[in-house]
Amino acid sequence: MIFFDFRVLDAAKPWYGINDTVMGGLSRSKMTVSPLGYGEFSGHVSLANGGGFASVRCEFNPIDVSGFTGIYVELDGDRPKDYKVNLKDIDTPQSTVYQAPMPAPSHQTFGVSGARVMNWQRIEIPFSDFLPQCRGKPISRVAMDLSQVCSLGLVIGAQQCGDFSLKIKEIGYY
Repeated sequence: MIFFDFRVLDAAKPWYGINDTVMGGLSRSKMTVSPLGYGEFSGHVSLANGGGFASVRCEFNPIDVSGFTGIYVELDGDRPKDYKVNLKDIDTPQSTVYQAPMPAPSHQTFGVSGARVMNWQRIEIPFSDFLPQCRGKPISRVAMDLSQVCSLGLVIGAQQCGDFSLKIKEIGYY
């Protein structure tokens, strides 16, 4: 089931940035949609002032994904940095997320976008890989309520300073 189709020009509208600026850092991020048919999570991670992460999030009315195994992301395989995916249910406190790293791709296709050949890859993350975190640290918490998922986010951190760009065709559930 496709949840975000970034080939639609207004698909980035509900996304907003949450960066280390909340604690004095200087990182920045945004989600945009290219007229070439993909979304782009991009920005700059700075380690200055104790910073070191950038993220975007989209909140929505609770949806039931309990009939699915996990989440998939179709993205450009040219990703020299490591990213993570965050999910929240309606009972997750503000500073807590369920987080999983983006694994190596399991499917691969190619396509042309503008003058560049895109190396589209599909990654799949089972819901069982999403572990509770509070401000970047593992915590003990009840399992996520998959019948009430209400937020999805993308994050880059872990001392990966510099510019970043992750191109995404779609995000969905499998």
